[in-house]
Amino acid sequence: MKKTLWMGGVLLPVLLSPQSLQAHGWVDFPAARQHICNDDGGFWSNSIPNAACQAAYDRSGAYPFVQQNEVAANVVDYQNMAAVRAQIPDGTLCAAGSDAKDGLNVASSHWQKTTVVLNEQNQFELVFHATAPHNPSFWQFYLSKPDYDPSGRLSWDDLELIDTAGNVQVDGDKNYRITVTVPAGREGDALLYTRWQRNDAAGEGFYNCSDIRLTHDGEVDPGNPGGGTDPEQPDGDTLTALGYFLPQGFIDSVEVGDTVRFRTFNQYGEETTDLRLLVEGNIIATWPAVLAGQFNQMKPGKWFIGIWHEAMNHYMFDSQNLYANQVLASSANPTYQLSLVKGEPLPPPVVPEGSWRADAIYTEGDRVEYAGQTWQAHWWTRGDRPTDSGEWGVWRLVAGEGEQPPVPSEPQPWQAEQVYTEGDRVSHNGAIWTAHWWTQGESPDESGQWGVWRR
Repeated sequence: MKKTLWMGGVLLPVLLSPQSLQAHGWVDFPAARQHICNDDGGFWSNSIPNAACQAAYDRSGAYPFVQQNEVAANVVDYQNMAAVRAQIPDGTLCAAGSDAKDGLNVASSHWQKTTVVLNEQNQFELVFHATAPHNPSFWQFYLSKPDYDPSGRLSWDDLELIDTAGNVQVDGDKNYRITVTVPAGREGDALLYTRWQRNDAAGEGFYNCSDIRLTHDGEVDPGNPGGGTDPEQPDGDTLTALGYFLPQGFIDSVEVGDTVRFRTFNQYGEETTDLRLLVEGNIIATWPAVLAGQFNQMKPGKWFIGIWHEAMNHYMFDSQNLYANQVLASSANPTYQLSLVKGEPLPPPVVPEGSWRADAIYTEGDRVEYAGQTWQAHWWTRGDRPTDSGEWGVWRLVAGEGEQPPVPSEPQPWQAEQVYTEGDRVSHNGAIWTAHWWTQGESPDESGQWGVWRR
């Protein structure tokens, strides 16, 4: 289906075809601080109803609220809690160590408490709403100790680890639902600290503070959490609306010198795009259109940031009503994340020299050595093994390097130290197994029915 694209005053033809992204979010039940403040609103009209949210706003502005799904920190050595504590020092836990979100660390008796009704086994169902699910990952749940004093900022010594979970699958509403067990005898006011950690090279993890009141009396059903209104699907086009491009108030938080980052993820939570824009003085008023334009040029026919203009019969970016623009994709499976990095720009994604690496990001023109031959990337890629690419895949043999080697007919034995990505096949204990996402060190016969390895 051929449609027309309006960009920069020029009408461009766009070929649209129904083809076929998903780690960010917040604790929806019991609600995290930034989610409560964002839902309460009032920060654009000086009418914040919650005194704690007002104190947070006075310290950090609206930034922690509009970034509710990215209270996160990168810890490369994420299995080492000493490294985690060093990255997120005492007094900064509720903001995941971020100075720009420090308002979430404010000590206040006015933080809204969510009543959590425990069952006979001292359990409740935690709901984490994932705007961009990430797998593989794992979970840790901490509870403030009985002698915790909320008049001071939260420290690691105020917490005790009460439960963990492995690689949980997201449900159809993009919610993670996890049963958490609380120590016997705990009732009354407390603070729940949730850590959602990705198993990836960057060590991205999400840290949320939920103020709660534990009880065994009553009945609380998390129901179908999640706020906001889903954008309506435009008529007459082939793309699916995933959500709005700009969260309300986001633009007002952007300053010269900040970096705006737009990422997309596939249905397995694997990152497929990482676009970064340094906001300089000459684009402070136009950066949304600049970022959208760069992204739209990268993804013709598969993605678009903008709106469907019914009368003009084409997609376009609405520069007059910025908050009306949506993120559109060729299916409902992928997800996206817009984030703001204050101050110094992020370092560019590392493209290693020489040998191909499964965890590295490569873009068009990058060359690597693999299986004794030289390969060149023809578009953005990560985790695609050159020998598995095929004749028209992302990796092509450089001229003069010979014919592309065939894919081995027999799967190789599984090795614990080997990195595997989607589609890799191995033999283990007399069976053939196929990986369904990135994995390393996870034995196929311990994967489970819905785990990374399937027969």
